[in-house]
Amino acid sequence: MKNTWIIRRLILTLALFWTGISLCAQERLNLHLDYTRFLAPNKDTVLLLDYQIPYRSLIFVARDGAYFAQVAVQVQISSRDSLLFEQSITDNIGIRSKHDALSNQKAYLNRMSFQLAPQTHIVQYRATDINSGRVFNWSRELEALPPTARISDVELNSRVYADSSSYLAKFQRKGKIYEAQPSIILNREYHEFAHLYLELYTPEEELGQSQLLMLSLEQDGEIVMDEYLDTTPMNTNESISLKLPLQGLAAGKYYGSISLLVGENLESRNFAFVLSEEVETMLNLFPNPDDEFNLMRYFLASRAPSNWTSMNEEAKRRHITNFWKSMALSTGMSEQRILDMVKDRVDHSNRYFSSLKPGWTTDMGRIYIRNGAPADIEKGTSSDESRFVRKDYQIWKYGSGNRAVYVFMDIQMNNNYRLIYVSGDDMELSNPDWLRFLGSDFDTSLLRN
Repeated sequence: MKNTWIIRRLILTLALFWTGISLCAQERLNLHLDYTRFLAPNKDTVLLLDYQIPYRSLIFVARDGAYFAQVAVQVQISSRDSLLFEQSITDNIGIRSKHDALSNQKAYLNRMSFQLAPQTHIVQYRATDINSGRVFNWSRELEALPPTARISDVELNSRVYADSSSYLAKFQRKGKIYEAQPSIILNREYHEFAHLYLELYTPEEELGQSQLLMLSLEQDGEIVMDEYLDTTPMNTNESISLKLPLQGLAAGKYYGSISLLVGENLESRNFAFVLSEEVETMLNLFPNPDDEFNLMRYFLASRAPSNWTSMNEEAKRRHITNFWKSMALSTGMSEQRILDMVKDRVDHSNRYFSSLKPGWTTDMGRIYIRNGAPADIEKGTSSDESRFVRKDYQIWKYGSGNRAVYVFMDIQMNNNYRLIYVSGDDMELSNPDWLRFLGSDFDTSLLRN
């Protein structure tokens, strides 16, 4: 999209750098920015600044049944130490599902537009995530397009589709949305084409004359695409939209150019993109997604999805992945750490609570997996005043949160302790006859915590 390969390669390097930044780096906002230049009818340059913020890099706050983030954006354009333009906006970003905040693919996209006289400009861009305080800064010296330019910059789009609604209105052209890709990273799993948009500027006296448009694409110094297109402009400003199929291309970096040959005059614009084959990592503890669903219910309770049985296996595994990502986000742990912690609890439950079924599926296993080890365990035997013959019981007490207390009894005398009493935990229910199991003479002071 720029005049020189140096700028294009710098943008590519920055895009790859931003992609690899850890979300734990509090001081820097993960944001992708790109620009394109077009000529206005008065021959000034229209500068489009497109920025893309992955949802994963924002902090969303729950409000009114949805989740919201705010980003403060400021742009300053100066020339010869004089401030020409200054614009500040606040992007209010809303999502309905908190799982969208964990997606590797979903992002917020916006565009700012400026008109520049033919000269050199310093453009400074700053974005701040208001909820986290993370900041992104960008500064560049840009030349306006010369009034005699015959071709605009090349705009890279991930998708082009018909839509005349107000959605992404800033990216509409003649009833179609050109969805810009400031990250210049395209994933073969989600993108079938790279869409290129540019404009041709032809003097009135040359209208109707044939021109030659040349497209070249290379990877690792080798030409992988070389196309020629004859065009005959009938208007002084004409739009060109090209589709590059991605299925036949190998993953990696691509550098391209579009050149316009008019007589002996050759004018070129360059572009670049990265083709990725990265597939989102699926997170799970159990090979069988239905087992994982039963484990998830320990944490979700009534919020577990009611349509689980109607989901196909891919949808189930994606839901499981989103669940663990959400758990990691809410606890402040990494995804691997939360998985390791729960796996350790599952293994402990299988080792110590198993009877006729795996320990992680028992009442003790459920409480241990959800809450971890209790701060105190008291063991005893019910009295002769109980409903049944004497049976062993355990009282688990936790010292944090609501200081929950649980009473388990080995009702069937097979080491499958059943939960009969609970306090301080709204996700569990006591058996109405819990005291009859323990005996009327049970010392209830043992349940104080």
